[in-house]
Amino acid sequence: MRLRVRKAEKVISDLRTSGEDSVDKLMETLYLLKMKVEERESEAEKMRAIIREKEDMIAQQEGDKAAIKQKIEIDNADRENEI
Repeated sequence: MRLRVRKAEKVISDLRTSGEDSVDKLMETLYLLKMKVEERESEAEKMRAIIREKEDMIAQQEGDKAAIKQKIEIDNADRENEI
């Protein structure tokens, strides 16, 4: 009888230990996934900042282009008036 009780207690103890190991592994996996998510979010924010910079540069260059085009049109009109 004692032997059966000890075997049963050992099985219960092993199951508890196994469960704790599983929970520990799950917690570790969750932590690693959380770290990866934070890294990806950081990378995404950096990319958004680069995109905003590029959009600002494009807007500035389009403004410069429009100013140059307007100057060319004015110069061409002045030349036609001289002729």
